[in-house]
Amino acid sequence: MNPTSRYAGGVSLVPVEDGWLVHTPGEDFLVVSAPEGDRPDRPPLDDPGLMEAFAEEGVLEPVPVRRQGTVALTGEGPLFEAVGLLLGQTGLIIDDEDAAVRIAVSPWLRDGWFRRLDAEARDAGTALHLGFAEGRRWYAGPFWTGPATASYEDLRVRRLAASPWPEELAAYWAWLDSGGAPETGPEHGVGAHVAAALIVSDVRAYLHGGQAPGTGVQAGFDPGTGLLRRHLVLPVPGGLMVEQP
Repeated sequence: MNPTSRYAGGVSLVPVEDGWLVHTPGEDFLVVSAPEGDRPDRPPLDDPGLMEAFAEEGVLEPVPVRRQGTVALTGEGPLFEAVGLLLGQTGLIIDDEDAAVRIAVSPWLRDGWFRRLDAEARDAGTALHLGFAEGRRWYAGPFWTGPATASYEDLRVRRLAASPWPEELAAYWAWLDSGGAPETGPEHGVGAHVAAALIVSDVRAYLHGGQAPGTGVQAGFDPGTGLLRRHLVLPVPGGLMVEQP
């Protein structure tokens, strides 16, 4: 196989009498004829025409280039446990040393902690992903990967500016920071696993040179309804990044 490409996840290569039936990740079908002579286990990828057709249909994907660095995971609660489990299953190394990405998660929003980590990430240039529960939903992101993307501080400023109750919202966050904790329902852990999958998927894509869907995006999952909503967060211009109430 071409060392720069590999079969994409979700591809099925079904042997038929005169070749293969290829079921693509987009759930379409391609029919590929076998070369004369002994038939290999898979379609040979030394045919430029076949390679081009496979690439167009998403059958092939580039072999990702791994970035240097590990993942630093901090926090507590069901989301912390779920993220740690998925990181191990994807082969990503959890280690504070030489961390290229930091993941910070909590059972609920911790405003002061997230703001401190946000500032540290900006100073160090280390990517930062967040996860927490608020109300009935579990949230993942926004995933900050550099100055051009939104971070928690951008989200915070925009939430306070858009809220009809900014003082009450800030007071609620302060209560959580002081040790307050919301009630949790029986579906709380289910939502944590969904948020963990979103976070780890983003981090894995980032560390392998791909585009992480959660970059500058906050995703919220409601386990009570099964609805997942994604909200693009725009960076706040530097001069507007000031303390809100």
